[in-house]
Amino acid sequence: MSTIWDALIDPDAMTPHLPGTAKVVATGANAYRVSMKISMGFLRPTVNGNVQLSNLNEGVSFDISLTGKSMGAGVTGSAEVVLSDPDSGANSSRIQMTGSIQTSGLLNKIADSKIEGAATGFLEAFFQSIERSATG
Repeated sequence: MSTIWDALIDPDAMTPHLPGTAKVVATGANAYRVSMKISMGFLRPTVNGNVQLSNLNEGVSFDISLTGKSMGAGVTGSAEVVLSDPDSGANSSRIQMTGSIQTSGLLNKIADSKIEGAATGFLEAFFQSIERSATG
């Protein structure tokens, strides 16, 4: 599970799994800056976000907070991330994220379904890459 844990919290281990041209740079203890293009329908803005991890419970859980800006728009959010081993006899892990995101500015003019689709697509690509790496 340490490979999965590292990909979730370590910018160097995370970067190969990020879709597109996303970049992650450490900015402090358990903090980093993320820059990425996100596709929302016909829009493909570059989003720059600051991420802070807290309440790290090694290999088990952590909290994440995010603030970001792009093209006159902003996003803030937080989530709890929990890793679990659903079948202790198998070499597998389950990742559960529970959180919320608030948008401001121009993002408020975009349908929630487009924003949700962009976030879901990004996370699915990220987690699928981690899964391929862990099983390959």
